[in-house]
Amino acid sequence: MDSRASALVDAARLILVLLVILAFALRLYQLDYQSLWRDEVDAVLFARRDLSGLLPLFVRAGHNGPLYYLILHFWTRLVGDTEFSVRFLSLICGVLAVPLVFRLGWRWVGWRGSLVATLLCATSPYLIWYSQEGKMYALLFLSSLVSTYIYLLALDRNRIYLWAFYLLLTAASMYVHLLAVLVVSFHFLLFLVTWPRYRPALKSWLATFVILTLPYVPLARWEVPLLLSPFTTGHQFYRLHEILTVLLFAFSLNVVPYRGLMPITLFVFLLLAGIFLYRRTNWAVESRALRRVIQNHQESVSLSLYLFAPIVSLFLLSLVMPIFTDRYLMTVVPAYLLLLACGVVAIRQRSAALAAACLALVLASNLYVVFLQGHTRIKSDFRSVAQYVQQDGRGDLMMFLIPHGRRVFGYYYQDPFRWAEPPHTNRGVGADEVAEAMEEATAGHDEVWLVVSEGELWDSRGLVKGWLEGHGVLLQRRSFARVETYLYSLESRAGLRCAGCSAPRTRDYLPQDSSCARL
Repeated sequence: MDSRASALVDAARLILVLLVILAFALRLYQLDYQSLWRDEVDAVLFARRDLSGLLPLFVRAGHNGPLYYLILHFWTRLVGDTEFSVRFLSLICGVLAVPLVFRLGWRWVGWRGSLVATLLCATSPYLIWYSQEGKMYALLFLSSLVSTYIYLLALDRNRIYLWAFYLLLTAASMYVHLLAVLVVSFHFLLFLVTWPRYRPALKSWLATFVILTLPYVPLARWEVPLLLSPFTTGHQFYRLHEILTVLLFAFSLNVVPYRGLMPITLFVFLLLAGIFLYRRTNWAVESRALRRVIQNHQESVSLSLYLFAPIVSLFLLSLVMPIFTDRYLMTVVPAYLLLLACGVVAIRQRSAALAAACLALVLASNLYVVFLQGHTRIKSDFRSVAQYVQQDGRGDLMMFLIPHGRRVFGYYYQDPFRWAEPPHTNRGVGADEVAEAMEEATAGHDEVWLVVSEGELWDSRGLVKGWLEGHGVLLQRRSFARVETYLYSLESRAGLRCAGCSAPRTRDYLPQDSSCARL
């Protein structure tokens, strides 16, 4: 290696170290600002189980992410299950992914594109958001990134230990999240479109993909019947162009409200430049043949496959059972960032000033959104709700819409409380049935708290709240981020019971209650 190349490598390493430090700082900033939301509390409750309650989840139908819960189990035994400690595990995964984006980018798009992609990864509001969430998505991002990097090494070097490592990582990713398997569609297509470059690895490649089906068998045993059943996921169906639009806004601006076309236009411009203008090498021969186009645009074609193959795969799956949510496609974010970086490099070949301006605007947008995320209550603020109810001191019964909210409330409230489950009116329950169920649930209680968060998922017609308003007096109402609280006095009908009711259907919630719904 000559002195110039050596100096370049040293400079790149120094910049990488600085970017990793930046990534850590941005992910640590306001780590516990947002209240835990219901999925995060579910993860905590799973982690509180002993091993005999966790290990069966690997083969039990309907459970997603058992490997993450197992890791979180040992992590919380070590550092506790506070908001900060639970989310710090995701922070570690998010920071570790930054140098991996650099390594992946160096192989594909050279040092300049790699550094730009790493900068975008370090400052990405979307990745920072999920690095600050106590769920499996930062680990999913990391594991799929490592899997893809090892896959490329295995194709190039065709060593048995690399193929074995790829098998292990990819199988593990499936137990971090069910839809980690989507990135395998890219791995499969990459080999086909780059043929015959990897011809020496053909036998190993075939054997690996055959063996890769084995770890998926325990999942397929219940996933396939579920897909063929009339079961509904509750997810909205999105057409392909709608999926692409949602992902574009999510990956670029995350949770920032739509405010004109200017910010997103910049990301679209860079993405298209990366796909259509970027070439790491010069044209060898002008030709219209598809093979020649792929060879001369190999990096952008490969990255486009990386981005779009899992998206199209999820869309096809959604035709059978709607299941799209942007975070399920966390595995394609590296491709998105690398294509943006390719766009910056392609523009730089034409105008260095324009490329610098584009990169500066993207960086400014990222940091602005990160600041907003750290100073705006976005997740359901059950932390403040629990503090408010505890300080108020009134109310002898809690009701939650949706009932799942009691677990989040219980995580913060800490003291035992009495609760009753309101009727699920979205299943066609009529007003008379609601009245009977509410009479039974509230019998013997003078004051009732109704805590509403995502209530439309349980009572879209507002029958539960309507019954409380018709049979009680509203004493207190308070609004929090994504949560409404109402305190009703039912003293005017104290002692009344519905005909045929035996005992109130109320239960005590204990702070360490580890029961939780399947995910």
